[in-house]
Amino acid sequence: MYGLWLTSFLLIAMALSIGAAGAQTTLQTRDCTAANIAATAETIGKMKDSKQKATASEEIGAANEALAQGKSEECKAHLLKATLQTK
Repeated sequence: MYGLWLTSFLLIAMALSIGAAGAQTTLQTRDCTAANIAATAETIGKMKDSKQKATASEEIGAANEALAQGKSEECKAHLLKATLQTK
């Protein structure tokens, strides 16, 4: 009985960690392009007014500025922060 419970627990834990790792990889590898910034900005625009929306708006603005200045890594970091606020 204990062995079955432990096996079930481990299988569920593995499935959850694989799903979380996949989502994190998707967010981390998102290119900082005008299209991705626009898509995130659109999502932010649909959010209800809140601290998260304000933070996301600030981050998407910073991403846009970084993109305009050619600062790719900085842009990616701000885009990721903005995206996480929309979750």
